[in-house]
Amino acid sequence: MLTLIRALYTRLAVRRLVVQALILTTLGLVASALLDARRPTDSPGAVALQLAFSSQAFADILRHWGTEGVRAYQRSTLSIDYLFPIAYALCLSSSIAWLSSGADSTEPGRGMLLIFALPWAAALFDYAENTLHLILLRQTEQLSATLVLLASVAAAVKWGLIAFCVGVILRLLLGSFGGGSRQRGRAG
Repeated sequence: MLTLIRALYTRLAVRRLVVQALILTTLGLVASALLDARRPTDSPGAVALQLAFSSQAFADILRHWGTEGVRAYQRSTLSIDYLFPIAYALCLSSSIAWLSSGADSTEPGRGMLLIFALPWAAALFDYAENTLHLILLRQTEQLSATLVLLASVAAAVKWGLIAFCVGVILRLLLGSFGGGSRQRGRAG
């Protein structure tokens, strides 16, 4: 497994791929925002639903959204939220690989390979959350407290991993600007 992660790290440590993945991620965020605008303006957002943690809070958010808002969320989940995790995982992991790889082609350590893999773990938690939400939205009159909790835990882990990865990227960026003129990996 470590060999596979190392090979992926090497293939993704390319500036051109970082830029392309950043563009895809930005497009996904814009598309999400456009679909999100179909909900009532004074209602809680998608992140509030993701982090509801209780069936009561989940149901309250759905009530605020109304039937059309719930349908918009379902469409967004089916059309964007199953592709978006690939885009942001690629963006975060390629950024980490590119920023942490030097021109000297030294092999990344196990710790960096673990950090590099975290965006993909976040994407898996995102898929679990999305799937649980779609299951829950099929029967909104009898929400399963267990499924709501599992979806919220998956979302919390996802957001925590994403935040950690963004922090690593910022640290790598600050280190590269503050630490001298270290050359990046492949420009590609």
